[in-house]
Amino acid sequence: MDSIGPPTSYLPPIGKIATASSAQLLDALLYLKFLYNPEVRGSRRIRPHLKPPRQYSEIDSRTLGGDLQLIRSDVFERSYAIRWLTALIGRIENLHHSVDSAQSNESLEPLKSMHSDVLIQQAASLLAICAGVAAAGTVQRVFSFESVYAGKIEVQVTDIPLENQDYGSVGAQTWGGACVLAEMIIEHPERFGLGDALSESNNYSRKSNLRILEFGAGTGLVGLTVGRLLTASPTRKNTRCTIVSTDFHPSVLENLQRNIETNVPESVSGCDDRPVTIVSQFLDWSSFCVMSPVPALLSQPFDVVLGADIIYEAEHAAWIKGCLKRLLRCHDPLTPSYTAAFHLVIPLRRTHSFESSTIEKVFRWEGHSVLGDGAELVILSKDSIFCEAHGDVRAGRGNEDIVEYVYYRIGWKNGH
Repeated sequence: MDSIGPPTSYLPPIGKIATASSAQLLDALLYLKFLYNPEVRGSRRIRPHLKPPRQYSEIDSRTLGGDLQLIRSDVFERSYAIRWLTALIGRIENLHHSVDSAQSNESLEPLKSMHSDVLIQQAASLLAICAGVAAAGTVQRVFSFESVYAGKIEVQVTDIPLENQDYGSVGAQTWGGACVLAEMIIEHPERFGLGDALSESNNYSRKSNLRILEFGAGTGLVGLTVGRLLTASPTRKNTRCTIVSTDFHPSVLENLQRNIETNVPESVSGCDDRPVTIVSQFLDWSSFCVMSPVPALLSQPFDVVLGADIIYEAEHAAWIKGCLKRLLRCHDPLTPSYTAAFHLVIPLRRTHSFESSTIEKVFRWEGHSVLGDGAELVILSKDSIFCEAHGDVRAGRGNEDIVEYVYYRIGWKNGH
């Protein structure tokens, strides 16, 4: 796909869908997915031992500039895409009817050569996305993960435009760090304190009431993914879990709550009998350490704290440390094998290199000398993650081919 235009000019004409080639139809669906359900930039991890799957065609949004957003926000073009997808699904259904009635129709031969069920599934998913979001600048995303514990997991979130380009509302959109952290949790939940909650054995006392907190939840992808994992796992037994997704900006919190309600419809009822509960909560890092009284949802410590792409001001690391002192569960002598931890994934951006460096200035490394005998939050481990930079590019993100992330695991110094 060398160039991109609006759906009315790019897609095969509706009247000629039945005679379009397999390559044309697949390319059209890829184009619509890119346009209305774009991949988040920097979310595709580079795995040296795996060869990335070959795409039908490659689109580089870096060359499209503002035209891409104009096309996405064009109501007429979105309406045409909906009609085109509806026509495609209708054609495939006609194919099924012709097969059932043993009728031969040469005009449908190109569709017969393809996996029609896969086409319908992809087209129906895109149709739901296009029909469900109409606001200019709004993007609905569907993330799919494969879990050895729970099988296929899907999370649907809506990104909304920044509020008057207010930097504080960046959480209204899904960023690569959240995608990376969510995928890491799905692949290795035991590394994030969720292994016992998913295991068939029931030998860990605290997992009967697991508490998970997310800082700067934004669209809620990470917390919702964890919730889906715990809910869908058939091995989870006698486990109750509370996930508190926090943020600061009002419009971000409103969108976060809507995303929770989309993925967890029963959350609207406020039922307390659900084994996994996901709720949104306002949290101001700068004042929480001196806040009194503390909101009820934050009044008890958490076993797992998560954060993705949340360090973009010089003060953030220090504020987060102050919050962790009140919110991260201390070492429990009754469960010596379990260590509560804060899992943080941040990108290394040239534009925010100083802000990123504050993590290792605010938190000491485990094993380094500490003044006094008091407890201290320390860095337990650090890993680098590299992702391809392809995907939806926002203004000011740059044109690098690789996005590097750092994953920190932070917890109380042994003995606390």
